[in-house]
Amino acid sequence: MNSIDFIKRKKPEDSLESESALKVLDSLLKDSGQKKISENQIVIILDALASSDDTEVVARFPAVLAICARRGLSLNSQALFSRYWETSPKRQNLEKLLLISAAIFDQQGVKAPKNLDKIAASLRPKYGDLLPGGEFQLSSGMCISIKDLLNTLEVYTGGKSRFPVVQTQKSRLKSDSLDQYLDRLFSPKQKELVLKKRDGKSFTKTEREYYSRIARKKLEAIASEEVVALARKLV
Repeated sequence: MNSIDFIKRKKPEDSLESESALKVLDSLLKDSGQKKISENQIVIILDALASSDDTEVVARFPAVLAICARRGLSLNSQALFSRYWETSPKRQNLEKLLLISAAIFDQQGVKAPKNLDKIAASLRPKYGDLLPGGEFQLSSGMCISIKDLLNTLEVYTGGKSRFPVVQTQKSRLKSDSLDQYLDRLFSPKQKELVLKKRDGKSFTKTEREYYSRIARKKLEAIASEEVVALARKLV
């Protein structure tokens, strides 16, 4: 089964506009990137996906945003939301899908379309962080799995390597901070083993014994509720 067949297994019984939008989307998924698409078409497609009652159709949402990023298209919040009242269930679906897509792109290091981060930042106070829950609910009560969104995005890309990986200033700062903290807590050898363990790399027998005897015990102490509570109280 190829990637397009996977994405097309079901079709929603929606309006003619939705059907037309999804046909445009399928043609975009099939072509080599040369087909032209307007920002207005993107708005219609995103709206159709957010309004669908089929979870596999909704799961295409991040792939559409990936198309936007790859083609240098911007997201227009006015165009996206102006069709609905602020309390509209369809608008809330659209908002949640934009918010979770931004979180997925940030987590995976995938280039986001222009203005997505700005839109997501404005929605975060309203919905919070949807990513840790593993799934979220749309206005119809339908649950959308984060894993399904990730899988469909990967099906479209044929793997993450088709997207330019971007490292934001925020992620670099996090990495630098972690490096500094580990330097304060561990010797160079201990730090090396901690990072090796984090990255899922295999240990030699000597490394495994050393990690269990020294580094692991330090990590257990650092992670203990009592130590964390004391540190928060004193800093």
